[in-house]
Amino acid sequence: MDSLTQMVLGAAVGEAVLGKKIGNRAMLWGGIAGTIPDLDVLSNLFMSPINALAFHRGITHSVVFCFLAALLLGWLVPKYYNSPHKYHRKIAIGVWLILAGLLTGSIFFAGGISLIKSIISIFLFLILIPLVLRRYKTAVYSTNLSATIGEWQKMFWWALITHPILDCFTTYGTQILLPFSDLRVSFNNIAVADPLYTIPLIIGLLVAVNYSKLSRIRNYVNLGGLLLSSSYMLFTIINKQHINEVFTQSLSKEGVQYERFMTTPTILNNALWSGIAEGDTSYYFGQYSIFDQKKEFVINEISKNHHLVKDDLKKDYTLKKLEWFSNGFFKVENESPGKYKWFDLRFGSFKLSPQHKEEFVFSFDLEKKNGTFILNKEPNRPRDGNIGAIFTALWTRIKGI
Repeated sequence: MDSLTQMVLGAAVGEAVLGKKIGNRAMLWGGIAGTIPDLDVLSNLFMSPINALAFHRGITHSVVFCFLAALLLGWLVPKYYNSPHKYHRKIAIGVWLILAGLLTGSIFFAGGISLIKSIISIFLFLILIPLVLRRYKTAVYSTNLSATIGEWQKMFWWALITHPILDCFTTYGTQILLPFSDLRVSFNNIAVADPLYTIPLIIGLLVAVNYSKLSRIRNYVNLGGLLLSSSYMLFTIINKQHINEVFTQSLSKEGVQYERFMTTPTILNNALWSGIAEGDTSYYFGQYSIFDQKKEFVINEISKNHHLVKDDLKKDYTLKKLEWFSNGFFKVENESPGKYKWFDLRFGSFKLSPQHKEEFVFSFDLEKKNGTFILNKEPNRPRDGNIGAIFTALWTRIKGI
């Protein structure tokens, strides 16, 4: 899921595991651990676009990585606190500043840069910095911690492993079994960003941090946030079963013959869903909101156009990776000689209004040179219209038709 959610989940898990012994440090190091797997995005700096695409949610999201990282971090961090050097205060503040930067940066860059997000990010950063500096001046940093190395390692393990486990519930796909299998696990029951999952965790942490580490209230409110977010996750799983029934009934009503299908929630909610079914030469796509008056998907037929790349699909490295990444749910368009657009249909489509052309959320620009396909850049995402118009259209469709 998004970086903010992973950070607060790691912080809440860290607090639940070790908060009674190390206080706010459990939130701090849990939050750091919760973001570590997503550092694989740095691969964009030195890998080709296709290799970076395959690397994301790869080895850093595996059980093996989380286990080894937990052993290492759980050994190093206590060493840092028990060292004779007295840099703990400055290092701790440095970490808080980095976290503040990551938080505001995730808002600034998420989904592309816009004026309103720039204003929100700057405003939030200006609020956070004085709070961090105030903490630097007033907080007392004790290094007399009672937790053992084994307890630290246990805390890091749970803060790390909950990251890929959470990602498995989304659509992108997580290679949690690497290096033994490159299977991309995706249960497709929650969007990559859903505030109803994240907000209870944030509230629980904000309340808990105001109480001493031995306070029962601190423990209860943090566990309450985890319980509420987990309950919402359970709701999304149950809701998906209902959505699957509606989609298969809609396909049967239309007389559609299909080999397989999948359903996925749209961004920021679990009410509006997309469904895609694969036929012989076409896909059958539709959307449905649980608030629609009719309990059915409106089905549209989409041509696969797989014949455009059929001869290259089994031998070209880039095409094989894209087919693997999209789990075979893709269509192709030939825009001009040697230039193609590859649409990953798993993430659904988007329309600003019924009059606008349907635009699939994920697409890739390909160019064929000397018989080889090259991915020109990172995935494209809909950019038609300003952010306000996009969210207005999304909200209108969520409310039902």
